[in-house]
Amino acid sequence: MKDTNEDLAQLLQHFDIFNDEHFSRRWEVMEYARDKCPVAHSSADGGLHLVTRYEHVKKVLSDPDTFSSVESSPRPSPVPLPPLDVDPPLHGHFRKLLNRYFTRPYLRKHEPVMREIAREAIAAFADRGRCEFISEFAIPFTSATAAKIVFDEDDKERMARAVAAVEKVARENSPEAYQAVAALAAEYMTERQDPADDRDDLISAIARGEVDGRPLTVEERIGVVTVLFIGGLDTTRGAISNIAANVARHPELEGRLRNPDWIRSDLDEFLRFESPVLALRRQVTKDCTLGGASLKAGDIVMLLYASANRDKSRFPDADRLDFTGNGGGHLAFGFGIHRCVGATLARIQIEIAFDELFKHITNLRWEGPDAGPAYEAGAVLTPTRLVLGFDPVAG
Repeated sequence: MKDTNEDLAQLLQHFDIFNDEHFSRRWEVMEYARDKCPVAHSSADGGLHLVTRYEHVKKVLSDPDTFSSVESSPRPSPVPLPPLDVDPPLHGHFRKLLNRYFTRPYLRKHEPVMREIAREAIAAFADRGRCEFISEFAIPFTSATAAKIVFDEDDKERMARAVAAVEKVARENSPEAYQAVAALAAEYMTERQDPADDRDDLISAIARGEVDGRPLTVEERIGVVTVLFIGGLDTTRGAISNIAANVARHPELEGRLRNPDWIRSDLDEFLRFESPVLALRRQVTKDCTLGGASLKAGDIVMLLYASANRDKSRFPDADRLDFTGNGGGHLAFGFGIHRCVGATLARIQIEIAFDELFKHITNLRWEGPDAGPAYEAGAVLTPTRLVLGFDPVAG
């Protein structure tokens, strides 16, 4: 045990979620940090403080005056990303602009299209008895849904172009792919600025919206659209894929997901157990103390949401799925003013994904020599590969 602790202590000094070796040991490193050094300094990215306990992560998220969001991206972003990297009071203006388009009543009008998207993806593999879940279902479903919610295009040819652009982002996650989506968004927003265009949809709201009594700048408009795709692709794909992997690992869970009430009773525990967003950053605005660590103005803190959601002082049986009702209050969607604007959309997508899946397949299981999810290092816990076997549902 001594050697293991010394090894973990050494690793913690340089812990970097973007390092493959470090990422593969994330759970043990975070557990060690919570126990021994809950706000630990790491040399990663030029030096930052890792916040690992639930109480401390929540404290930071509750105090935007002391912990600014101007450095919120897990890695510094070359472009502004409002409202993700905006502090009050301007942050509130951006959220007011977006909030009504992410309410349950507004999103439910898109449910028939979302279900159609899911069914089309499932139809391509349902009779085969096997699929690569990420590329054949999770990416096509979340990409087409995101494109529909943001662009809300009725023209099938233009919608197909939008879906292709968004899906390229999901599959490649490259600057070039994001630039193509940004160019498409700029094209749509130019059209929607026409006074004769009175459509009430998300892209129009961004195009014609105001913050702090002024129109959004071009850079801000593109930044908002970028945030919506960053927040809605990898994270929702990760949540759906992680749940599918757990069902395949524990076949008895399929019965729980076939119960329509599982969204209200069980989903939060899945999200707590494997939080899609592992970490986001904040910048310290004034000297303070957090978890026994002295922080200086200008310091960067990395909030490890995944660690907070495995904190046994808050969730007693944190290292396993526990459906006894103790998973409430998780931080998978964040907390406070920056709580994920798309949380309701994510829940609806997850509900539709498994509702449609289990109409067509059953007995989900890991299959093949490389069974189980494969991950890449990064700030989002989303499998890059997941081969699943299943039995088609007759009829």
